[in-house]
Amino acid sequence: MSVKLSSGWTQALETYRYAVRLRDFADAGLYPGWFSRDLSNGDRHGTSEFESYFRANAANHIEPWLEVAFWKLYSQPAWRDNLPRQMAAYWVEKRIIPETLLEACLNYTRDLSSNRFNLMRETLGMRTPVVAVPATYPAFLRPDLFPMVDTRVAKWVRYSLMEHNLADPSGPQLVTSNYPENGQTALTMSDFLFTQSWVKWCKYTAQKLSTFTSVEWRARDVEMAVFNAWGDRNDDHPKLRLEPLPAS
Repeated sequence: MSVKLSSGWTQALETYRYAVRLRDFADAGLYPGWFSRDLSNGDRHGTSEFESYFRANAANHIEPWLEVAFWKLYSQPAWRDNLPRQMAAYWVEKRIIPETLLEACLNYTRDLSSNRFNLMRETLGMRTPVVAVPATYPAFLRPDLFPMVDTRVAKWVRYSLMEHNLADPSGPQLVTSNYPENGQTALTMSDFLFTQSWVKWCKYTAQKLSTFTSVEWRARDVEMAVFNAWGDRNDDHPKLRLEPLPAS
């Protein structure tokens, strides 16, 4: 594979930005010593460091689990405070400890079934069948194997599916989500088959990109590149072209 063929992917990963100020959490004062990390750069390196920080603390502290939820929802002011509050209240009510959360997430990483995902989602305190926030935790725990997923990714897949599947028909194939045709405003469990296919495709694509670029790609990196390539609300879509990759 030539450098030119993968240059869009490299550019998309290198220019990925998701800037977050954890101290903006409305309840940050309730958690002394937490919600203080500066993620204002939001590039791949800083994001990867945040993932490592979460893994180092996830088994013994409840606060990093709330920090990740706030981080994930930072661009949605209507939800970024309320959902962590909801999760914290649920964990107090059910006496859920960090080890319980970690076990539920790791069980899903070992068995990518809808049953395991639902158990993880419910343990995390999700009251609705949403997919994006629960899927963030496996991506933080095992970024080599798991990408995050959201509506931006779903839109890119719908737009790009055909040419990427045709480029490597023997590999994992992308499938479309039910969103937004199902009338939902977010990905839900009705999109679980899409989520499963996305996980497999990102892992496979990371292996190909690692072979033909100077970067050791993870499934999470593939998702970062797609997220950036689709663009923000004010961008033309897609903002960057990601070249279809043939089998390596």
